[in-house]
Amino acid sequence: MKISIILPAYNEAKRLRTAVEKVYRAAEKTGYDFEIIIAEDGSRDGTDRIAAELAASNPRIKHIHSDKRLGRGKALMTAFSEATGEVVVYMDVDLATDLSHLKELVDAIIVEGYDLATGSRLMKESQTDRPAKREIASRGYNFLVRLFLGSKLHDHQCGFKAFKKDIVLELGKDVKDNHWFWDTEVLVLAQKKGYRVKEIPVKWRHGGETKVEFGKDIVYMLSQILRMWFDEKKRSRKYLFISTLIALAILGAIALKAGLENVYASLISINPFFLLSSTVLYSLSYVLRGLRFDYILRCMGRKEGVWFSTAAVSISQTVNVITPIRLGDLARAYVFRRKDVPYSESIGGIAAERFFDLISVAMIAALSALLLGAGLREPVYALTFAGIIFAGIIVLSRMENVVGRVFKNAMTVMGLKQSVALTLLSLLLWFSDITVCYLIALSFGSVSFMLIALAVAVGNIVKALPITPGGVGTYEAAVTALLLAEFSPGTAFTVALVDHAVKNVTTVLLGLLSLAALNLSLKEVEQG
Repeated sequence: MKISIILPAYNEAKRLRTAVEKVYRAAEKTGYDFEIIIAEDGSRDGTDRIAAELAASNPRIKHIHSDKRLGRGKALMTAFSEATGEVVVYMDVDLATDLSHLKELVDAIIVEGYDLATGSRLMKESQTDRPAKREIASRGYNFLVRLFLGSKLHDHQCGFKAFKKDIVLELGKDVKDNHWFWDTEVLVLAQKKGYRVKEIPVKWRHGGETKVEFGKDIVYMLSQILRMWFDEKKRSRKYLFISTLIALAILGAIALKAGLENVYASLISINPFFLLSSTVLYSLSYVLRGLRFDYILRCMGRKEGVWFSTAAVSISQTVNVITPIRLGDLARAYVFRRKDVPYSESIGGIAAERFFDLISVAMIAALSALLLGAGLREPVYALTFAGIIFAGIIVLSRMENVVGRVFKNAMTVMGLKQSVALTLLSLLLWFSDITVCYLIALSFGSVSFMLIALAVAVGNIVKALPITPGGVGTYEAAVTALLLAEFSPGTAFTVALVDHAVKNVTTVLLGLLSLAALNLSLKEVEQG
C-alpha cells in the first residue's frame, strides 16, 4: 500500500530542504511505498523555487504550487486530491513531532483499520517541550472544543495526521474553514459521522518560528468553535420547542410545589414602587453593558461608540432571551459587521466579556456564601455552596490545568490596567443585577443583601447552561431554592419569577427599540 506525505509550506525557504530530507529518510524506514508532496501555498520567499528543485531531483517528490495563498486547509485538500497514495499523511514543516512516530501513525490506518489517526501532545504519555503561554492556550482551546463540540479527543491541532484518502476527501466537502481550524473541524466531523479515530501520544518540541499569530489566531479559533456549535444547533428545529417545554415544566412544577394560591397572593403583594425602581435600574444597566463592551473593543483598537455598543448588546441579549443556545453572540457580531468590525474581533470581544462575567459572578457567589456561612444569617447551606464553588474550581483546574493560568494569561494579554478596569465594570454590572432582585424582594420585608447576591449569582451560573430559552426555569429554580432560607416557598418563587421577568421583558423591549433605531429586523440578526 502506498502513502502520500504532504508538507504544507508557506514561506518555508529556510527549512524546507532539510525538512524534506528528514521526512524522506523517515518514510523509507516505514517499509511502505511513498511519495512526498510539497503543498506550497503562495510563498513569497523563494520556497516555490526550492520545492521545484527538490521535485526535479527525485521522482518521489512532487510540488504543488499556488500563486495566491489558499489557506492551510484548502492547500491540504488540494494536495490530498492529487495524491496517489491510499493513505494520506500531513505534517508541519517545522517537524515539531518526532518522526519516529510516522510508522505508528500510518500503521493505525493500514494495520489497525482506523479511518483517521492523529498525534496528540496532551495525552498522559505525550512528551512535550513548549512555552507555558502556548501550553495554556492549547489546553484551554482543546477543552472548549470538547465542551462545545462534543469531541472525545485530547488534541485537535497537532500537525501530524493520517487519513484514508477517500474518507478525508468526503469529509472535506462539509468543512467550511480553510485555515487553522481545518484540523479541528475535520476531526469533529469525523467523530460525528462515526469514523474511527486513533489518537497517538507523541514526542513534540516547539518548532521555533510559527505562522500562528498568537493573539489574533486565538480569537479566530474561538470564533470558529462558536460558529460550528451554532451551525449544529441551528439544524435542529426541535431544540427550541423541546427546551421551551422544559422551561414551562420547571416553572409549573415549582408553582405547584409552592402552591398556586400562595404564588398568586405573593404576586399581588408586589410593591409597585419597588417594581418600577427595579425596571428603571435594569434599563440603565444596559448603558453600563454598552460601556463595558465598547471598552473591550477599544482595547482591540476599535472605536464604535458607547451608544452603538449599548444597542448591539441589547439586541444580542434579546436574541439570547428567546433562544437557548446563545445565538445572540452571533447576532451582536452581525450588528458590528455593519460597522466593518470583523466577526472574529466581535466574537473575541464577547469571549472576553464572558470571561470577566464568569470571574465576577464566581467572586460574588463565593464571597456572599462565605459571609453568610460565617454568621451574617448563618444558613448552613451557604457554606456548602461556597465549598461546592471552590471544589468545582479546584477540580476543573486539576482536570485541565488551565483555570488559574488562563486568568493570568488574560491579565497579560489585556494588560493589567485594562483587566482591572473590566473586572470592576463587571462587578458593578452584576451588583446592579443583584440590586434589581433585592428591590423586588423588599416588597416582602427586609432581606439579607448577601443572600440575594448568592441567589442571583448561583442562578446566573445555572442559567449559563443552554437548556432553556434565556435560562427561564433553571434560573427561577436556583434562585427559589436559595431564597427559601428567608421566605416561604410561594414568596421565594414569586421573587425569582418577577426578578427574571423584569429582566427579560426589559431586555426584549430595549432590543426591539435598538433594532428599530438601527433599521434592522429580528429575523435578520438571528440569521446573521
